[in-house]
Amino acid sequence: MSASTPNVLATQENPRQKFIIAYENRTNLWLSGLALVFLVTYSIQSIWPNLEQPWNSLLTWFSNALWVLFALDLLFRFLMTTQKRGFFKRNWLDTLTVVVPQLRALRGLRAFTKNGILSKGKGKGFFSNGALASAGLGTIIIVWVGALSVLDAERGAPNSDIENVGEAVWWMFETITTVGYGDFVPVTDTGRTIAVLIMFVGISLMGVISAGLAATLLKQNQPNPAKEVMDELADLKKMVSGLQEQIASQGNQAKPE
Repeated sequence: MSASTPNVLATQENPRQKFIIAYENRTNLWLSGLALVFLVTYSIQSIWPNLEQPWNSLLTWFSNALWVLFALDLLFRFLMTTQKRGFFKRNWLDTLTVVVPQLRALRGLRAFTKNGILSKGKGKGFFSNGALASAGLGTIIIVWVGALSVLDAERGAPNSDIENVGEAVWWMFETITTVGYGDFVPVTDTGRTIAVLIMFVGISLMGVISAGLAATLLKQNQPNPAKEVMDELADLKKMVSGLQEQIASQGNQAKPE
């Protein structure tokens, strides 16, 4: 094989990689919107498990169809990309929500990823920091999804304390902030597994929010260096203009009549 062969192959692969990048840029907004729709259907089925027919069957069919769509999207991107090594690691959220059925609702976090439907545009004030806004809104989604997941696992279990969405949300806030009053405790293996995951996620998210908020406050309280430099330059210009006027007036006075 000649030395120029790798360059030829790389040139041939470039169009595929360009295509998949364009595909992701065009579909990410729609898929993140569908992820929120999926979260709504999941929420309805979790809060009202005994929903009357045909609504229950319709929601189940719709959520399964969305899951198939997400799975096909992940498979298509994997087959088309020329950078298969580390693909599933780079797309860990999509992979996790496709492979683990219990975590499908976390797909809603796609709305806060790059080019997601809720990450478009620039915030103002405290939310001008993109990472801070994403962490805060992502925390809300995680609290909600975690509450519904634990509710599904604990509802009807022997000696369970979590039987409705209000108790599940309260337990989630206790867990994600690592407070843990102990008034509500999961008793099933699935519920306890979710609790452990939420504890790790809570520590990370609280750290991101605290650090982002502190950085934003420091940034707002610090003077603007660029403005200070411009003000000093303006003062120097005024000083130079004054000196030029004085020199000109002295020169006029020194001229003989």
